[in-house]
Amino acid sequence: MKNKNVKIAMVGGGSYGWMPKLVSDLVQTPEMEGCEVFLLDPDIRAAREVKAAAVKIATTFKKRFRFVATSNEDTTFRGADFVVITVSTGGLEMMRHDLSIPDKYRIYQTVGDSVGPGGWSRTLRNVPVFARMARKIERLAPNAIVLNYTNPMASLTGAITAVSSLRAVGLCHGVFGTVEVLEGIFGVKEKDIALNFCGVNHFFWLLEFRIKGQAGYPLLRKALKGRSLDRALASTTDPHGFSHANHLLCDELLKAYGHLTYVGDRHTCEFFNAYLTDKAVMERFKLVRTSIADRYAGRERARKKTLEVAAGKVPPPRKSRETAVNIMKSFLTNKPFVDVVNLPNVGQIDNLPRGAVVETLGLVNARGFSPIAAGAVPQRLLPLVEPHCRVQQMTLEAALKGDKDLALQALMLDPLCTHLAPSDIRKMGMELMEATKEWLPQF
Repeated sequence: MKNKNVKIAMVGGGSYGWMPKLVSDLVQTPEMEGCEVFLLDPDIRAAREVKAAAVKIATTFKKRFRFVATSNEDTTFRGADFVVITVSTGGLEMMRHDLSIPDKYRIYQTVGDSVGPGGWSRTLRNVPVFARMARKIERLAPNAIVLNYTNPMASLTGAITAVSSLRAVGLCHGVFGTVEVLEGIFGVKEKDIALNFCGVNHFFWLLEFRIKGQAGYPLLRKALKGRSLDRALASTTDPHGFSHANHLLCDELLKAYGHLTYVGDRHTCEFFNAYLTDKAVMERFKLVRTSIADRYAGRERARKKTLEVAAGKVPPPRKSRETAVNIMKSFLTNKPFVDVVNLPNVGQIDNLPRGAVVETLGLVNARGFSPIAAGAVPQRLLPLVEPHCRVQQMTLEAALKGDKDLALQALMLDPLCTHLAPSDIRKMGMELMEATKEWLPQF
């Protein structure tokens, strides 16, 4: 066994959406063979079902791994080399409040897990969990590499770095989705595309890109031939099975600002007030909401597929474009590579607040994560991006300190709330905190 002493802790190891895919990535990466993988989850049944699928995946590819399903944190974290986090504190029942309470204030969030009142509420209840985990991981595995997939990506990655000296990074597939669209438009592969982008998770902007060395934006205008971007793009499905059938918002933003952003309109729209406070506008841009019922149904579909993988009824997931396993491989082989990272801003985006977690390219090697300078957000885009960094930082500080007034002030600055009077924003925030108070010990 190549890596019999390498230990990987999967927090949220019973996640039917994430774990079969990440395990399949591990098994299909020769350099990772022999690792010990702990699937940590309070729902031990789910962890055991994922373990059964993991064992079947390894058997199918004739690779040797050891998988452990457990609900014991100390056992999982002690001596871990890598920790991957995919959790949702309070589950879908708490998220139900994140969506239903803002509805009463004419905020109709499509996702509700990153920004806006839904992202704010989710931050407040996840930060204590992340802070506690980070401190425990630092005590039991001080050299561990922490890879966070949980939203709100920026705030929760920031929580880890705020309370520990762990080498941690936030990971997301949003940029890959936009790259995939460029591949389709130009008939090229990812290796043919060079790009520079900057922003925050789920709200990045392509500053520049090149297709086989040629400037991309002039080529894009030529390829579209006056058509809208929406007409040029096919329906896509993200790695979690949610459909992105429309790209009307992405097209509007390209025309208005001259830059491409995330093609997943259902995420991008949440960074603006204009699109989610008027149902007629939502209908015009075909912005589809993901309800809690949709999420329960999606989880059941994912569980069914996991059980089918375990039973050998369907093949293992194909290797994905997720970065987690490539990062592990880089640390183990000391072979550096460059990919998308979410890290605290130390100047990689010159005109966004220092310390806010931002999304750029970054160098990964055995030393850790080094963001690559993207430059500055163009002035016409800066007022769109910067407020989200301020809200992120204030909300994180409030969640760590248990400062209720600071938390409410942060919510009052969120762009999705600008149509409301401050008193109404505070009222909405208090309703959210009351509904989710069992997960808010810091207050």
